[in-house]
Amino acid sequence: MAKVTPDEGEATTIVSLAEAAMHMYGSAIASLPDPSDADFHQRADVILSGLRKLQSTLTTAAARSRTTPAVMLAVSGVRQVYDDLMAVNAAAPSGTLGQQLYVARRKARLSAQEAANGAGLRADLLDDLEAGEIPTDDEAVKIKELIEALSGNHDATKSPGSNNAPSDNWDESSGWNDGNG
Repeated sequence: MAKVTPDEGEATTIVSLAEAAMHMYGSAIASLPDPSDADFHQRADVILSGLRKLQSTLTTAAARSRTTPAVMLAVSGVRQVYDDLMAVNAAAPSGTLGQQLYVARRKARLSAQEAANGAGLRADLLDDLEAGEIPTDDEAVKIKELIEALSGNHDATKSPGSNNAPSDNWDESSGWNDGNG
C-alpha cells in the first residue's frame, strides 16, 4: 500500500474545495445580466472579489514546497476565469479604470510592479485600483496614459530611430541580430 504524505491529502482537499468554489462561481457568472445592464457591474464585482480571494488562497497553497500539479492547475483555472470576467467587466459601460488597467496590463504580460514602475506609481496602488478602489485625479491621468501605451496606441515596439520591431532583428541561428552580420 502506498504511503500518502500529508501534503498529498491537503492538495486533494484544496483542489476539491477549489473545484466546488469554481462550480458556484461558474453558475454565478452564467447568471450575470448583459454587460450593458445597470446591475452587471455590481454583481460581477462581487464574483471578482471572491475569485481574488480564492486565487490568493490557491497561490499560497501552490507556493508550498510539496504542492501537486493539480493545485497548480486549480490556480491556473481560477486565473483564467478571473481574467475572462475582468475583460468583460472592463469592456462594459460601467467598467472601471482599474479593470481596464488590469486587462491592458495582462495583455502586455506585465506584473503590477512592472506596470507601476513604467507609470511612476506604486504597485499596491495598481492592485487596489484593479480591486475597485477609485484613483485620485492625478493617478487617473497616469493610469489612462499607461492604458493607452499598453493598448498599443503608442508604438512602444519599435526601436528608437528604426522602423523595425524587435522581432525583425531576431536571427534564429544565432540569436539577436545587431544588423552587423
